[in-house]
Amino acid sequence: MSGQPPLGAEEPVALPEHTASVAQLEEEEKRRALADPGPTWKEWLYFTAFRWWFGIAFLILDSWVAVAFLELGSWVGLVVSLLAAVYLEYLLFVYLWRRPEPTRHRHLRQHRWPPVEVGRWTPEAFAARAAGTRPVLPADAADPREFL
Repeated sequence: MSGQPPLGAEEPVALPEHTASVAQLEEEEKRRALADPGPTWKEWLYFTAFRWWFGIAFLILDSWVAVAFLELGSWVGLVVSLLAAVYLEYLLFVYLWRRPEPTRHRHLRQHRWPPVEVGRWTPEAFAARAAGTRPVLPADAADPREFL
């Protein structure tokens, strides 16, 4: 024979020296994951995934509007409809995902804008609903009851 092992036979593989440290790192990573598992599926869906899906849906809706008015040949209708659609999409996005930031847009708060300080699908709103309270707003925030 030629001194080579027969086909299908494997030689024992020597493990590298750092295998023990890799195993320790994996154990540490598992402990950290069990201690802080991160968001639940529902939280991930509402806080992250739906934002992307709504963005895609908004693009599809805007393209339908654009194609419909391009087929009609109405440029004025196209511009007016797209502006209205984008504005309504912005309002929906603010209603669902606005996060409270006390230092941002301070000049807008003086004019009672925006009407929603905390979006419905934000961690702050979920925590407040779980506790059975309203979301905690900054001291200089607009009172949501003024918009009803």
